[in-house]
Amino acid sequence: MKSVMKYGFLAVASAAALAANAQETIKFGISAPLSGAGAPWGKGSEFMCKAAAKEIKDAGGIKVKGKSYNVECIAYDNKYTAAEGTKVAQTLLNRDGVKYMCAVGSAPILAAQSLTERQGVLLFSQAWTKSGKGPNFPLTFSDIVSPIEVVPAMVQYVTKAYPQAKTIALFNVDDANGHGAEEVVRALWEKAGVKVLTSDFYVHGTTEFQPAAQRLAALKPDIVDLASPPPSVVGAVFKELAVLGYKGIKLATDGTAAEGIVATGGAAAEGIYMGAAMTFDGPSVTEHQRKLNEEAKPLIGESLSIATNPCYDAVYMLKAGAEKAQSLEPKAIAAIMPTVRYKSFYEDNVGFGGKEAYGSAIQPMQPVYITQIVNGKVVERAKITPKY
Repeated sequence: MKSVMKYGFLAVASAAALAANAQETIKFGISAPLSGAGAPWGKGSEFMCKAAAKEIKDAGGIKVKGKSYNVECIAYDNKYTAAEGTKVAQTLLNRDGVKYMCAVGSAPILAAQSLTERQGVLLFSQAWTKSGKGPNFPLTFSDIVSPIEVVPAMVQYVTKAYPQAKTIALFNVDDANGHGAEEVVRALWEKAGVKVLTSDFYVHGTTEFQPAAQRLAALKPDIVDLASPPPSVVGAVFKELAVLGYKGIKLATDGTAAEGIVATGGAAAEGIYMGAAMTFDGPSVTEHQRKLNEEAKPLIGESLSIATNPCYDAVYMLKAGAEKAQSLEPKAIAAIMPTVRYKSFYEDNVGFGGKEAYGSAIQPMQPVYITQIVNGKVVERAKITPKY
């Protein structure tokens, strides 16, 4: 009888220990715009982080040294500014004690990075620029394609589809994100033999775009490219251009979804090419992508895009890195990260590259989608995987 009780006690204790292990959690921070024009990107990022966390939990967690860990996503509003980005990073690192985080918006990302690198925290960067990436930032990895990957695909598509187009006007937001994008966009269009007639900027908070549109229209460019503004601004600018009679090629290189552009642009949204949107009823979409998009749309007000998806990939990058390193230490994970393959929202077996462009292999080899707004919906025109 004593023997039976002893083994019964051990069995109960063992089951309790396993349950305790399964319930251990990893805190994963999110610094993202949850209000303002960038809110769909921030809300989408939070949704996608939680979606990845749930999938990982349902599959048994992140397995390190005999233990299983679930992921808890903690999000704060960085209001798309450096000042708020600093506050959010301080809260996540110093109050919540996170050791891994993703960040949305170039200015908030750079603000957070000054803390994450110093405090030994793994940062997954959604920066739409090259700054803050490479060997000088060993704990920072990109979780999104950037203009370095998107613009060559857009230039390739447009120059082939419209060989008669010889001039372009650029219009970007006056922040780190916009200037970084402009630098890449200008160089690649000029390399393709397309003359840049002007490169203008606007400040955050601008609501009146008629003066800017008048200047752009007066130059009569074959192409107008808005390479960094959010969807609401893209729609507003092209609406003003339509009033002025502009009939040229319309690009939103970082255009993420039709809904936001159509909401402010109306009929002027028709025909706009985007480099950061996805279609969820095309031939390359998976059932998994379609399901998550349908769940996300009521919450964020538009479809998922490459601006909302990176935190999903970041969580799976963390899982792959931690399991391969068999460690939860950020430095150990960072050391092994360039060699891992992980489950991406886009494809099941994605690795890292980009050493030639960034100086180290910190760039996930995610596909680039060239899409177009047709009758208010996103239509896929090309899918291109960058070659590093």
